[in-house]
Amino acid sequence: MIAGHNIPGGMIYVGRHLRSMTGGVEPALVNPDLQVAMTGPPPIGRLSGPASAYHLISPAARAAYLRWLAGGRRTDVPVDLVLLFCYGLERRVVADLGEDPAADRDLGAITAEARRLRARYGDAGPTLREALDRLLGLLALLTEPRVTRVEPGGSAPAAGRSAAERSATEVRVELGRLAATGTPVPADWALAWVRHHPALTRRAAQQRCPDEFDRLFALRYRARHGDGLVPPDDGPGIRVRYQPANPGLTAMLVCRADLPDVLGEPRCTRELVRLVDEVATALEPYSRWLARFPAGHGSLAATALLPAELVDPDQGRLGALRRWAQAHLGDRATAVIDAAELRQHWSAAVPGRMARDEAVAFIEVLALLGIGIEPDVRFGAPALADGPAVLFRHEAGAPDRPGARFTTAALVVRCAAAVASAARPVDPRGTGCEAVLDTVPDLAMALRLPPAEQPRLAARLHWLLAAGVDADRLPRQVTPLDPAGREVAGRYLVRVAAAADPATTPATIAALARMYQMLGLDRDLVFRRVHEQSVTGRPLLAAPSEGDELVTIRPADPVTGGYALPWTATEPSVPLDQAVVSRKIAETAAVGTLLAEVFADDDPGNGPPAPQPPEDDGADLIVGLDREHSKLLRALAVRPLWTRDEFAALAATHGILPDGALDLLNEAAIEAVGGPVVEGEATLTVDVDLLQELLR
Repeated sequence: MIAGHNIPGGMIYVGRHLRSMTGGVEPALVNPDLQVAMTGPPPIGRLSGPASAYHLISPAARAAYLRWLAGGRRTDVPVDLVLLFCYGLERRVVADLGEDPAADRDLGAITAEARRLRARYGDAGPTLREALDRLLGLLALLTEPRVTRVEPGGSAPAAGRSAAERSATEVRVELGRLAATGTPVPADWALAWVRHHPALTRRAAQQRCPDEFDRLFALRYRARHGDGLVPPDDGPGIRVRYQPANPGLTAMLVCRADLPDVLGEPRCTRELVRLVDEVATALEPYSRWLARFPAGHGSLAATALLPAELVDPDQGRLGALRRWAQAHLGDRATAVIDAAELRQHWSAAVPGRMARDEAVAFIEVLALLGIGIEPDVRFGAPALADGPAVLFRHEAGAPDRPGARFTTAALVVRCAAAVASAARPVDPRGTGCEAVLDTVPDLAMALRLPPAEQPRLAARLHWLLAAGVDADRLPRQVTPLDPAGREVAGRYLVRVAAAADPATTPATIAALARMYQMLGLDRDLVFRRVHEQSVTGRPLLAAPSEGDELVTIRPADPVTGGYALPWTATEPSVPLDQAVVSRKIAETAAVGTLLAEVFADDDPGNGPPAPQPPEDDGADLIVGLDREHSKLLRALAVRPLWTRDEFAALAATHGILPDGALDLLNEAAIEAVGGPVVEGEATLTVDVDLLQELLR
């Protein structure tokens, strides 16, 4: 009983005389003769006077301290009073251990109380937190049983608090025990190893996104090291210089020769540094984004920047987006959706339309879910805006930029959408649309499009059928098509016309004729090819169906050198389908000619042909540009993405310096249509919409 307060549990020094190790009065000593205030509110915050010793604090502070002790040390008090109590625990460990046999038996209870105080008051201030961490480390070093080498596999880490809650010395002790017993270091202790290593500086990603860093580190640590690194056990023992928080105590050196100091081991440290650098690099885009938008944690924009290992498609906003997309796609290959509804999952800077970088980020988020979308700005389409859009299943490993043949295919399906809608609008959710989409494999085969790009091509055609095509802009849009591409387009458009309009109405024939004229093909071919399509029921380049192959009717007569056809009734007769015979003759000649044209320059061993600028056909100059720069700008319409080297080579063919050409093209575009037409650093991106405006 002290000043009317019954204090349970002990763990304090009480008396009138107790000298400290430095020669003065022990700061933790509770002297019952000192004045204690009987009334008045308890102090809050920090004490106003000196708080380094019980005999130096005010009577009101002593009263608050005693009430706190009597209440089991669980209520809120100034942090200085909690620290004053820790002075007593520290003295018991530093000064009494070895002098008082009972002190050894108190170490377990002192450790438990220090951990409880760390959990309860650790956030009250750095001074108290650091003092408790140092004390817990010292206790871990003193109480760790002496270890000896065990069988391979070792023993599990000590139970209790997680590695993240341990102080630096506690981590060194545990790592030393794991090394001494030959036990692999688990991922959470490896993280603590990294966190407390004196030679490792914290990366920006560790500070801005610590949770993501820890998760990715643990995943890659297990993938690389399995159960964990096994530190060598032949290193020097742990030596710790302990600096007490109690001003009445002096520093001490504690050594444990049986516990290797793993933090000083170079081989494992190099492995950890390599992994930390790798994880920090993987999180760098995400970390920089959080630095710009601290409130954007957990948003879809942030999710797009995360490494794939950290993306959980079933949780948060990403999970909501996945469920929304799956509900629309179902088991279908493509699905028309309202882009305005989709964009509700994303906060765009300008309502109703996404900027290019926003559209790219959103598309990358969808790719994480295995879903693609058209229009896709990366493949030469406009940025996602209100109106129809098309979702499709995004195959693993599908390209994120157009291949050499996709640009041609995209131009052809743009023409196909115009032809399909000539007689009547195509319902994007109806059977007529499905019939048109069924023709995409024919085009993909004719252009030898990679299989991974075929779903995107079908989605592009589906989107064009839903959104509509500006027929007035088609003549300039198809300018980049080479002769082989124009021939494939002409034959494919006939196939599309038959799928969209089986009756082949005059409106469809007129649309085909206009397309042939626009493509520079003979308009008279339209009627012949429409007739062929109606007879054969499939495109000229398609493989023959079962039962249509030529068959031997009767072996040749060696005498006459010909074939005797079985016209008489006395001999087995085989009826001939004259339409099939005629078709085979026509197909044999046409296929040989067409294949020679289409695939003459398409040898896989030589790679895709280098893009060549279209020949000068005497077109009018583009506003603000001379003839050479006008030709260069038209040549850029071949595809939406160019590397710097490709652009330099293209400019050289026109006798133009590439850097000056970029400036001149963009100045003319800004003057004419209000924005630059070519942007980018290592990869140059052509704004297709602005380019088409310039080419009008």
